[in-house]
Amino acid sequence: MIKYEWRTELDPQEAAELADMLARAATYDAEPEYSTIDFDNVQAALDSRDRQVKHLLIWMLPYATAMAAPDEPERIAALLRLEIGEDGAAKAHLVVDPRFRSIGITTLFVEQVGLDTGAPDGWLGTGARSITAWARGNHPATGRLSNRFLIPRTRRIWKLIRACTPHLVAGSPVLEPVDPASVNHLEWTRSLIATDGIYALRLGGCVSGLVALDFAPRTSEEFGACATATELLSAPGADPADLRRLLDGAAAIAHERGLTGLIVHVDSGDSRLVNACRLVGFQHDRTDVCYQIGDHS
Repeated sequence: MIKYEWRTELDPQEAAELADMLARAATYDAEPEYSTIDFDNVQAALDSRDRQVKHLLIWMLPYATAMAAPDEPERIAALLRLEIGEDGAAKAHLVVDPRFRSIGITTLFVEQVGLDTGAPDGWLGTGARSITAWARGNHPATGRLSNRFLIPRTRRIWKLIRACTPHLVAGSPVLEPVDPASVNHLEWTRSLIATDGIYALRLGGCVSGLVALDFAPRTSEEFGACATATELLSAPGADPADLRRLLDGAAAIAHERGLTGLIVHVDSGDSRLVNACRLVGFQHDRTDVCYQIGDHS
C-alpha cells in the first residue's frame, strides 16, 4: 500500500508533485488551522544539505479504484519533516495529502517502522532521541494515533479570542510602548523574544507587565480582524488584577489600530493566565496538543 524513503534531494517531477500536494493541503487545512509544511522551507533545507533537517516521503503505491479500470499511479501521499537538535531532541511535522486521509496512511507507516527512539542511532537512524509534534487544532487523526500507539500528550495550548469593540475597551488601562533595551535590567523580562510591538503596564512608576502585539490581522468568523498577543509577561508577585489590566490594555491598543479582536495563546496548565483571560472576556477557539515519544531531559 505504501513505501517510504528519507530523501536528500528531489528530481524536478517529485519537487513539482510535492509542492502541489503541500499547497493543496495548506488550502484544505486553512479553516481548521491544522499544521502545514512550506515547500520553500523543504527545498531550502535540501539545497543547503542541512543535516539537522530530514525529510521522509511516503508514497501511495498503484491502486485500483474500480473493476476493469486501470490502476491509479504511484503518488506522494505524505511528507514527514524532522528538525533535530544537537542534543537529539527533534520536532516533527507531518502533512498527508487530503486525497489520502482517513485510509490509514500514517497508521500503517507507524506500524511498519515503530516508535523506538532508544536505538544507538536514534529513531530510524536519524539520531533523534525524542520527538515532539504539535497537532494544531487538535486534529482528530492524531488523537486516534495517540490512543492506538500510546503516544503521550504532554501539553495543550489554547487559542483564546475576545472582542475589542468600543464599549468593551472603554476605560481600559493605557499601556506604554517600550524598547526591550529599556526593561532588560529586570530579571523577569529576559525571556522576552519580541523586538518590537512591545507595550508595558506601569503601576506606581514600576513596570508590572509586558505584552508583545502582532497587528497583522488574523481573521475570525465571529470576531473579525484580530491582533495577536504573541508574548505576555508579568512581574513576580504581581497581583492577578494586573494581568487582567494588561490584557484589557492590549485589547484597547488593538481597537486603536482598527482591529476588532485580540488573540492570545495560553498553556492550559497556566491557571493564573487562564483565569485572567476568562475574567476579561476571552473565549476558547482552538486547542493545540503536543505529543512526545522518547525521553528528553
